[in-house]
Amino acid sequence: MAQRINKIGADSYVIRVDDGGSIELDVGPGGSVTVTGDLAVQGESTSIGSSDLLVEDNTITVNSGETGNGVTLNTAGLIVDRGVANDAYVFFDERLNSVSGGISRQGSWVLQDQTGAIQGLYASSIKADTTGANNLTLLAEGTGIVTVTGTTDYEKQVYDYTGSSITTNPSTNTKLTLPNDDDALVTARLLEDFVVGYNAQNFQKGIQSGETTPTKVETFDFEDDASTSRIEFRIDDTLFGTMFENRFDIGTISITQSSITSQDTNGDLTLAGNGTGVVKIDTPTTIKKLSDPDAPADGVSLYSKPLADGGTGLYFVNEDTTTDEIASRNKALLFSIIF
Repeated sequence: MAQRINKIGADSYVIRVDDGGSIELDVGPGGSVTVTGDLAVQGESTSIGSSDLLVEDNTITVNSGETGNGVTLNTAGLIVDRGVANDAYVFFDERLNSVSGGISRQGSWVLQDQTGAIQGLYASSIKADTTGANNLTLLAEGTGIVTVTGTTDYEKQVYDYTGSSITTNPSTNTKLTLPNDDDALVTARLLEDFVVGYNAQNFQKGIQSGETTPTKVETFDFEDDASTSRIEFRIDDTLFGTMFENRFDIGTISITQSSITSQDTNGDLTLAGNGTGVVKIDTPTTIKKLSDPDAPADGVSLYSKPLADGGTGLYFVNEDTTTDEIASRNKALLFSIIF
């Protein structure tokens, strides 16, 4: 093979071999080759067979000389040869969008193998951009979920558990033990356990629908504020009824055990059917003895007082102020004979 050393100018040399030939610098196992100036390799590939490659520069540029708007070949990065297994890629891919500060940006780093299958990343932390109020965005698109699959009882690392339930603690606001880490992310399992545990330890004071004029049911207890224990029912923020331990007040009506009375002083109590309906009483009715009442404005009032000549003790007073005792059958027969 022909070899030539050409001198170009005063201090420039070219070592040239025939086309397809090779040049080998063999200094033996302990020798070294030092290039004191810049090294430019113009071939299509460079192969380094050393076990360790040490690079003093703090940056390495790939896809050098790109003139397009982004990586013209779509991807650029590092390839890890895995032998008979699929090679692993650490690529910047122009076709994958990312999100930063709520803004979609072209291109993203991706870990994958040569088949396109996405690979995992082991790391102790991932930190969001600190140059502004940027959040760490997970799953900016698609239908996937964030999961802690693979951990052992993740929820029990966030809260102390007793069996399958969050441990109770009466001294806290929730009546449950405090979390081991206030900033820990919540999983679906932990959320369900917390809701079940909270509701088991905390009874709600009321239920409500609406904000401005709510309709609600609310409980009050003597042990909480020394007020009378009761349950209040409000419709459109207007008190409709109150249930106490021994009575139920609805409007101006009070239902106490077996009695229904009006709360208003000298107030009336009306029992009425709807339309042509009537009030029916299926059992005997007792009318207590009273003093003579005032005449009604309309109709007749029935009342009871001590027996008189009529023999019934049942009296009436009508709107004309006429008052008298209703006579029994025997008294009526006697009066008809006498008069």
